Amino acid sequence: MHDLFQGLDGIDWAGLSHAYGAATDVPDLLRALTAADPATREGALDALYGGVHHQGDVYDSTLACLPFLCAIAAEPGGADRDGVLRLIDSIGHSAATGAELGAEEGITDPHAVIAEAKAEDEWYEEVGLAHGMLAHRLLAELLPPLTGLLADQDPDVRGAATELLANRHQQPGAVLDALLARAAEEPDGAVRHALAQAIGTLAGRLDAADAASAERAGAALLVLAEPGGDPGTELAALAELARNHPQLLPADTAERATAALDRARERPAEPAPEPRPDTPTLLSHLRELRAESFAEGADQRTAEALERLHAALGDRVELRHELVLHTLRHGDPNGPRRAVDRAGTLHTGWRTSPDRAAATAELLGALLTDPDQELAARAAGVLRAGRLPCDPQVLETAAVIMEEGQYHGRWGWERNLPGECMQLLANHGDERAVRELSRVLPGRPVPEDLALWCERLRPHSAKLLLTLVRRCQAAGEQVDANQEDGGTDHDGLRTLGRLIAAMAACGPSAAHMTIGALLAVLLEQGRERDGKLHIGPQLGLSRAHGLGPEPGDALPVLRDLLTDPEPGTRVLAARALFHGGQDAAEYLPVLARVVEDADQWQARYAALELTAALGPAAAPLGELLRGQFDRALGAGGSDNELVRLLLAARAATPVTPADDRLLGELWQRRRDLRPMLAEALLREAGALPEGFAELLREELAHPRRHNNDGAERGLTSFVRYDCEADDTLLRQCEELLA
Repeated sequence: MHDLFQGLDGIDWAGLSHAYGAATDVPDLLRALTAADPATREGALDALYGGVHHQGDVYDSTLACLPFLCAIAAEPGGADRDGVLRLIDSIGHSAATGAELGAEEGITDPHAVIAEAKAEDEWYEEVGLAHGMLAHRLLAELLPPLTGLLADQDPDVRGAATELLANRHQQPGAVLDALLARAAEEPDGAVRHALAQAIGTLAGRLDAADAASAERAGAALLVLAEPGGDPGTELAALAELARNHPQLLPADTAERATAALDRARERPAEPAPEPRPDTPTLLSHLRELRAESFAEGADQRTAEALERLHAALGDRVELRHELVLHTLRHGDPNGPRRAVDRAGTLHTGWRTSPDRAAATAELLGALLTDPDQELAARAAGVLRAGRLPCDPQVLETAAVIMEEGQYHGRWGWERNLPGECMQLLANHGDERAVRELSRVLPGRPVPEDLALWCERLRPHSAKLLLTLVRRCQAAGEQVDANQEDGGTDHDGLRTLGRLIAAMAACGPSAAHMTIGALLAVLLEQGRERDGKLHIGPQLGLSRAHGLGPEPGDALPVLRDLLTDPEPGTRVLAARALFHGGQDAAEYLPVLARVVEDADQWQARYAALELTAALGPAAAPLGELLRGQFDRALGAGGSDNELVRLLLAARAATPVTPADDRLLGELWQRRRDLRPMLAEALLREAGALPEGFAELLREELAHPRRHNNDGAERGLTSFVRYDCEADDTLLRQCEELLA
């Protein structure tokens, strides 16, 4: 072995720094990377991550380390060199980011930035960017010689080198040739898997004009995706084709992917790798967490490749749905819980046909009786959140589980299996959920979604009203007791706010006698305390329709709240009066003052939304709204501000062609704003702006829900989108086209 550390002791490490001060410990750590003892090697690697690359930072000591790290990684026969390569890869990521941001900041001489900071004995962001720029330049020299590691005897080193070169080599076309050559002869399944992902990574980094290299990358991925080989490699190659060469994705991708999953499930388990040392390091802890993130006995490469394939398929809902059904029926390489979560992400984030929704619902419904109650609870949660169709037998099963289940008395009591079943029944307006709520709600924390459940159960919720009133009395007594010492029971007041909202959601006007009296008491107490209504009782007014069409005995306190010091409270009161059918003249002056206060943007936005809902009744504010709209438009206001000002101005003043053009532009720029725009067009009840019918048809044909931006999430993330808002948008689009 030649001297890997030639020149190491000639560096002034005391003059260099890392996250914990002078870098005097770095030479010993670098030498320890080649120690005979595995625990010593891991401890040294962990310390280097924590010191010279702390939280992704790049220091002057990081620059000094890089040549030695590359030399250690390139030394034939050295143990654990794959870990060293991954450290270089991580530093390379930070270096590339620093180079990009440094260029944006106009840094042309990183050495000068560093020298100036040292002279001032200061550290600021530009110093880190300068170190990143220098590391990026250094890696441009150090990485090309590591291409030889693609043929190293150690498959772990070959795999790690493949990832490093694909991610950080600054000449993607050159390293692609080396990877393609290696892919043609690589025998190891794990390395072929890494090669598939790396070729895909390079395909995304190639110059757009380099069509020949892109074509060669696509052809190589097609070979790696051929059926019958290593399942993880096949799935990984299909994922990279979907992401970078969608035109090459085989027509039978679903069949290939499910067959690969079957082979992975049926083949004998691979020999366990040689165990890594159990050390008191972050690396060891992260390794344990990674192992725990997979189901016992799972084929980890196949599991990760399946996640990547789902993410890469994106809006190809049909293909993804076939994979979802297959893993629910036959098992997921990462366990059944992950299969359920993936079904939830698909059905809440994308629009699926009724037949596909029903097929998923049938399989999830069968899981409600699974012995794994966490799995069963997740299945019930996806049925609810995805608004999937449930046949009577599924609801009957949910009712039995709900009625026979046990609940604890802490926050979140509604999230276990019987609680999820209760929410599922409430979502379907099933009267049995009312009986269960009446039984379990007393004495337990009031869930945030109680008002939503009551709204869904409105035809039967009169039977729940007495329970809510009694729960309200108990909560009020508890608040009074807790506040006897002069403090404020914030949690108790929030509980009362949720109960007020729930009683209002039940609908019967009889509830408003209780609501009015309770709000009056809470307002009086709030004014004695700090002159305003507490934020907790505000929750009682936070429903979209306030207290509903018959506020009854609550009217006096709503009018009183129009003078509350908090602009948000004043707007909530105005909204409740609007939905209660009261004269707009009562609250228009309140809305005008809030709209004029640009510092209170949340209350201002809410006031503008309410003003737009008023329609022609907002005419007295027309001049104010047009003036604010014109100023915001001229100043380049945000879309969030412009859309609200535009809709309010359209309600209060004649609509101009320029208004219609901006409406179309906002519709096309911001899918998340489309429900607000569609609702406004329905209120206007006039002819659609020119070209808008085609925009509506495009929305109806879009595979993704409007609040899903399509961004790829973490491989094990589980995102649930708001399906009800999207279903409402689709219905509004259809009404506008009718």
